Amino acid sequence: MERINVTQAARQFSDMLNRVYYQGVSFELERNNRIVARLVPATAPATVMVSELNRLFAELPGLDEDAEAFAVDVESVRREIPPEVEPWA
Repeated sequence: MERINVTQAARQFSDMLNRVYYQGVSFELERNNRIVARLVPATAPATVMVSELNRLFAELPGLDEDAEAFAVDVESVRREIPPEVEPWA
């Protein structure tokens, strides 16, 4: 966590927000050598272990009676959209 005084923070606020958003950097804002606020990402990045994937997939809601209709819709979309052609092949 980077520490920055509030005067510098005010001058560099846009840059700080970009760093928080895009890089996940956190800042402690200080005044008179005392921390008065923190600027941190709104949500922590989600991490999922590969070993947890089966459990997570099992917890997803099923399609139940909608499964067949969904499969029909997917197949009709596949027929309407031409397959991609590799231009370099």
